[in-house]
Amino acid sequence: MKRYEQELRSYMQELRVINTHSHHGRDPEFENYSLETLLNRSYVSWLGVPFGRTKESREQYLKKVRYNSYFVWLQRSLQELYGIEEALSAENWDEYSRRIREAYQNKEHHLGLLKDKCRYEKIILDTYWEPGSDNKHPEIFTPTFRINMFLYGYSKTARDHNGNNPLILYGRDIKDIDEYIDFVREIISRKKQEGCVALKSAVAYDRGLDFQEVSKEKAQLAFKEDGKRPEPDEIKAFQDYVFYQICKIAAELDLPIQIHTGLGKLEKTNAMQMQEVISKNPGTKFVLFHGSYPWMDDINGLLHLYPNVYPDLCWLPLISTSACERMLDELIEVGTADKVCWGCDTWTSEESYGALLAMEHVLSKVLARKIEDGYLSPDDAREIIANILYNNAKGLYKL
Repeated sequence: MKRYEQELRSYMQELRVINTHSHHGRDPEFENYSLETLLNRSYVSWLGVPFGRTKESREQYLKKVRYNSYFVWLQRSLQELYGIEEALSAENWDEYSRRIREAYQNKEHHLGLLKDKCRYEKIILDTYWEPGSDNKHPEIFTPTFRINMFLYGYSKTARDHNGNNPLILYGRDIKDIDEYIDFVREIISRKKQEGCVALKSAVAYDRGLDFQEVSKEKAQLAFKEDGKRPEPDEIKAFQDYVFYQICKIAAELDLPIQIHTGLGKLEKTNAMQMQEVISKNPGTKFVLFHGSYPWMDDINGLLHLYPNVYPDLCWLPLISTSACERMLDELIEVGTADKVCWGCDTWTSEESYGALLAMEHVLSKVLARKIEDGYLSPDDAREIIANILYNNAKGLYKL
């Protein structure tokens, strides 16, 4: 099997990649860059383990994070990108940081890593801080348009978890649900004309994914003339109605909707919560992110039943590499060859490269095993790799 793994990895090194999901930072964020900056902008920081400037504090930090997959793939990325054989330690911490700082004296370094080392032809960029932006680098970034804020347009005092409100952002004052949906359609249509190739929903960080079909009369109740806050059931009815309308708009404009599934707030964020909205919007392409981890069977079930479901393995190889292996194994068997995509879902070039290394590891291991088992031929495996890393995204997003 090692032979096939190596052959498949060598094949991957020759491929260009379409990265379907990233939050890559703006140019100024890569100034005065160091190891500490990178760690603080990586998923390793989500572990909540602090590090300090002393040898002892760094040793304690590394003891705690050493085996976490976020750290493992970031470390491998740094070793390869900056030519360091030894794993990160308290003793060589400053050397890692020095090499990173020196590389970032070149202001194009972070983009060069994406284009040359990661081999990205295009990156679909989710700038939640400026929805629909390409970070002023259209040569590599193609935007998706985050729509969370539209679920909070019932009041100018409401905000999504990114702090956005559409009435404030676009300078509107609307108290009628029909007028509001026309406004939503206007903005989404404009964003498509400006180059957005998809819509993005990360509402799993705001609320559950249990969207139900409700009447516009119920949705209207969330607009309060007296300035009072609507009741929780009125807010949910408004959000459910608006999300259904966004799904219809997406179908009209042929824009896939990228959906964060799993994790988030955890309560009702598993992908199966979306069965109703998926089944009632067959013309909408639902791209389900992250394998719905830890409820991965949800996506396999939805994929088996609904042709408008597209799994995207973004983030999953970093969350748990072995979980992604299990997920890919089943996706190959359950879906069709044009369905699965991958994106890094990171803020920095180094972690993006680590995410790519993790995905290549998953692809080579799973496909080599399927070759050995006789389920696939080597040519089949190479075709699957090309589909997941490039062809499927190119077709789905019309790049």
